[in-house]
Amino acid sequence: MEKMEPLPFDHLGLPTALRDVDWGPLVRPRRAAFIGATDREGSQQRAQFLFFRQRVEPLGCEVIPVNPGKSHVLGVPACPSVLDVAGDVDVAVVLVRDALPAVEECVRKGVAFVIVFSAGFAELETEEGRAAQRRLTQLGRGRTRIIGPNTNLNFFEAWRRDLPGRRMAIVTQSGFQGRPISQGEVYGIGIQSWATIGNEADLEWADFVRYYAGLPDTGAIATYVEGFKSGRTMMLAADEAARHGVPIVAIKVGRSPAGAAMASAHTGHLTGADAVHEAAFGQAGIVRVDDHDEAIEICGMFCHVPPLAHSVGPDGVAVYALSGGTAAHLADLCEANGVPVPRFAARTIKALGEHIPAILRMDNPVDTGGTLTATPAGRATLDAVVEDENTGVLMVPITGVFPGMVEPLAADLVEIHQEGRKPVLVIWASPVRDNDGYRLLCEHGVPVFHSLTAAVKGAKALIAHRRFLAGYRSPFTALPGATRPAAVTGRAEVVRAALRAGRPLDEAEAKRLLSRYSIPVVSEDVATSAAQAQRAVAAAGGTAVMKVLSPDIAHKSDLGLVRVGVAEADAGRAYQELLAAARRAAPAAELRGVVVQPVVADAVTEAIVGLSHQVPFGPVVMFGLGGIFTEVLRDVTFGVPPFDRAWARSMVTSIKGAPLLAGARGRPPADVDALIDVIMSVQQLALEAGADIRELDINPVMVRPAGRGVVAVDALVIPAGC
Repeated sequence: MEKMEPLPFDHLGLPTALRDVDWGPLVRPRRAAFIGATDREGSQQRAQFLFFRQRVEPLGCEVIPVNPGKSHVLGVPACPSVLDVAGDVDVAVVLVRDALPAVEECVRKGVAFVIVFSAGFAELETEEGRAAQRRLTQLGRGRTRIIGPNTNLNFFEAWRRDLPGRRMAIVTQSGFQGRPISQGEVYGIGIQSWATIGNEADLEWADFVRYYAGLPDTGAIATYVEGFKSGRTMMLAADEAARHGVPIVAIKVGRSPAGAAMASAHTGHLTGADAVHEAAFGQAGIVRVDDHDEAIEICGMFCHVPPLAHSVGPDGVAVYALSGGTAAHLADLCEANGVPVPRFAARTIKALGEHIPAILRMDNPVDTGGTLTATPAGRATLDAVVEDENTGVLMVPITGVFPGMVEPLAADLVEIHQEGRKPVLVIWASPVRDNDGYRLLCEHGVPVFHSLTAAVKGAKALIAHRRFLAGYRSPFTALPGATRPAAVTGRAEVVRAALRAGRPLDEAEAKRLLSRYSIPVVSEDVATSAAQAQRAVAAAGGTAVMKVLSPDIAHKSDLGLVRVGVAEADAGRAYQELLAAARRAAPAAELRGVVVQPVVADAVTEAIVGLSHQVPFGPVVMFGLGGIFTEVLRDVTFGVPPFDRAWARSMVTSIKGAPLLAGARGRPPADVDALIDVIMSVQQLALEAGADIRELDINPVMVRPAGRGVVAVDALVIPAGC
């Protein structure tokens, strides 16, 4: 079997680039084999064989049925094996009960793409199914690309090519979850194509996203996922999409225990911690939605507005409504979702005042009273709002079908949309869709939503993604590679050697490791006698913190093995009491003495920075405030390496307790920049030595007033082998 070129990997064993796939044979097949084709009435094999022929034969593709028990299938000469097919085979469809032997023959034949329609692999959650999945993955290590197993032929469906705007590509792990999204054609959204990827034994989500992002007419990628084969390839694919200015709109299940369990049973994926996925999506600019309607309509919006990489404008939205009640409702929803509805510029208000009666509102949100839209003044007011300098998006809710009012409004909105001065989002909040105005909007590619809430989420996504692209810099450009000299020598080599010593690290060793990555740690002495403890407290200023030092005791506070504010005169007795308490609490623990540290008295607050391995991403950095904010409120955020300093700052500012860092109840502002330095240093540690760390906690990090830095006063590092 000819092998594919190896990918570059970093020290975590994670790829630093996506593989190159030649999609030509799949997109423009010349010869295809259908393994399992039959003419038996009512069978799935017969129906799929007919479907496949109907889709690819118009492309000039010859379809050959493969069935050892048939000389012909539906009048087409059949072969007993794919090995008997004359000439090269671009695509083979496998739809037989025992799929592996057929795939093995396809690999021997050198088939370019094999689509394994058959199920019975990892989704069974049995050892037999997992073994079959492993074998299929092994078969995909050569030049033959495998789609599935447990997939279908949606990639070959025919889509309309007469719709305006760019196209929505669809990538789903479930056929029935993609079908509703594909029906976006009804709303005038063109479909690029639809890839159902199943269990991803070989080709995965990232491969298809990269392919679609690189097509010049892709406006958005809609996806339904239960879990990712690799968190790193997911982020590399999202990076590729960001480089092309193509937004990804994702339904990701697994928020609830029930959803996570069902997702695993369905495709064999591990869904992973949802909060980490949420962070990864934020880093990568992926828009997460909750249902099919949101996915369809938000993707349609992205396909029909100007390409985001070139769009400019302020963040605020202008609400142009037919009634005051609708205007107020939409403004409330915008406020609740963080979408600004700013005041109009003075000249906008003046221009509106020339046409809108004084009893109606002419600032943002606008109440036109409805009847205005059927007059020339309707277009004049729309033009005034579009030209407003304080807003970047126009939102127009249409909450009822009133003949003579809706049609001229729709016509005006089509013209404004085609002019491209400002994105236009229409909310058709009426069940009546048999209307000339509605058809006009859809036919001309005006983004149409069908609920106020979905439209607000769409506006938020549009604004956020525009900002994301405006400041986007790929985090993978400076990723340490497997052959980078700095990553295999110096501090990383020393740190990895310490971690691979085969034993846990004690607190002092852990802090020395942090120091190598420029993380400030508190000065300390290790006392191995009562006299040494007394001298150390004196050197610390006469009052100190004392803690038992042991590689076998991770959480000392829980066992009463920490004393705060110990005076010099009490240090000897405290030393003896701490060791005695440690022997009672952990008789088998190795005791190495007592750590003596000065008291950090000027901290504004305490924080925690951690590192742990999370499926499917590998090492993940965690940040939160200390105390009850971490243990009780779970007020934490995450960063998936690699991330930039802007994301590290958002980790700090997005927690619920962030106001404490800005200064609260008379406290000075905290040194947030120094805290971000720690987060970035932990990330660097993760990238260079994270494969050798099972878990790391810096808790607490004492955060001092702005300009005075931070200091880590305790640390826990558990090597991967412990």
